[in-house]
Amino acid sequence: MTQNNSIQPPYTRLITLPTSFTNDFILDLAALNLEFKDSGHKVYELYGSFQHGTFHSARPAKYLPLISKSSFKQHVKMALDNGIRFNYLLNGTSYANAEYSHEGRKELEELLQFLCDCGVCSVTVTAPYIIDIIKNRFPNLEVVVSTIGYVGAKRGITQYEEIGASRIVLDVEVNRDFKFLRRVVPKSKVDLEIVVNPVCLYQCHFKFNHYCTATFGSHTHQGGCGHPYNQYYLNWCYLEKLKTPGEFMRSPWVRPEDVGLYEELGMRHFKIAGRGLDSTELVRRARFYLQGAFKGNLLALLGWPHWLQFRKTTEGTLLDPLDITLENENLNGFLDFFHKQEPDCRLGCEGCGHCDKWASKHIKSNDPDLLSGYIENMQSNIRSLVTEIPTAEESVNHQQAWNDAAARQRLAE
Repeated sequence: MTQNNSIQPPYTRLITLPTSFTNDFILDLAALNLEFKDSGHKVYELYGSFQHGTFHSARPAKYLPLISKSSFKQHVKMALDNGIRFNYLLNGTSYANAEYSHEGRKELEELLQFLCDCGVCSVTVTAPYIIDIIKNRFPNLEVVVSTIGYVGAKRGITQYEEIGASRIVLDVEVNRDFKFLRRVVPKSKVDLEIVVNPVCLYQCHFKFNHYCTATFGSHTHQGGCGHPYNQYYLNWCYLEKLKTPGEFMRSPWVRPEDVGLYEELGMRHFKIAGRGLDSTELVRRARFYLQGAFKGNLLALLGWPHWLQFRKTTEGTLLDPLDITLENENLNGFLDFFHKQEPDCRLGCEGCGHCDKWASKHIKSNDPDLLSGYIENMQSNIRSLVTEIPTAEESVNHQQAWNDAAARQRLAE
C-alpha cells in the first residue's frame, strides 16, 4: 500500500511520538491534533516496533509492549485513518551480522514486506547497509536515519542522503551547536530532526556501548527474548549527574519554549523520546511541545528520576526518595547563551561556567544529606557491578526474570 506522505504547507512543527500501541491513545492524539489544528503544529508520526526479534530496535524487550502482528496492523491503520503516520524502528546498533546471511536476509525482507502491507510510511534505521537494502528493495518506504547513527557533521548528512535517506535524526550532541545548525539546516536536501528530551550526559563517549547493550536486550535467542545486562551505564550516568549538578544543565535537552529557535532555522521535525511510557504521559508530553509551554519540574518532563532505581543499600534497606527539581519557568534565557554566542562546547567547560552557574542557582534537592547517601550508595553499587562475577545460577535467573518481565508487557487483543 502506498501512502500519501505529503505534508501540507501550514505545518511548521511536526512531532514524532512513541506509541503505546493502544487504540485510545490514537483517539487522544487525534483530539489533540484537532485542538491545535490552527497552530501549524501537529503530532505527525508515531514510532514503535515489535518487542523482540532477529531484527529489532535499540530498546530492551522488557520495557516494550508485546503486540501481535494482527494488532500491529490494526494499530497502524487506525493511526493512518486519523491522519497520523507510522514509523517503524529498525535502529539496533547491530544484528549479529544476520543481514549478511541467507536466512537473515529472508527474514529481513519478510519483515519489510509486512511493514509495507500494513501501510507503514517510514523506517528508522542505524545501519547504512540496511538503508541501502530498503531503498533498493522497498522504495516506497521512506528511510529515517536514527540518532544512533551519530550524524553530527555535514559529511554524515551527505553520506546518508546519497544512499536514500529522507530524514536524519541528528546526534543529540549538536542540539545546542547553533553554529553547525545554522549552516546545515537551511541547505540540507533531506529533512533534519532533533530529539528534544535526551537524558544522556553531554558528549558522553560511553553511550554507544550503552546503546549496544540495550539493542541486544531485545534480540531473540534460544534462551529468551533479549540478552540481560546490569545497570552499570545507567548507574554511572546518574552518579555523574548527582555528583556534578551542572551535568543536568549540560545534557542537550530542548524546552518546549525554545523549540521556536530551531523553527527559525527551518527545522520542522521534533522527536520526543519515551518508549515504554503509558499513553497518558505520552499525550501529556506531546501537548507541552505542541503548545510550546510547560510549568513545573523540567526533570520530571524529561523523565529523569532514574536515581530512584538505586535506593537499595548493601544492608538491604531502602533510602528515602530523593527529589531533585529544576523549575522550568526559571530557565528562560538559558539557551540564549548557545543560540547567540555559539560556544564550541566540544572543547570542554574550562573558563565558561554557564551551565554550572545555572545549576547552582536553580537545581534543588529535598535533602543534602540524602543526596550524599545516594552518591555513596551508587558508588558502592557500581564497584560491585565491576568486581563481582555473577554465578551461573544468577545468570540463569536473570534471564528468566527478563523473559518474565517482557511477557508481562503483552497487550490485550
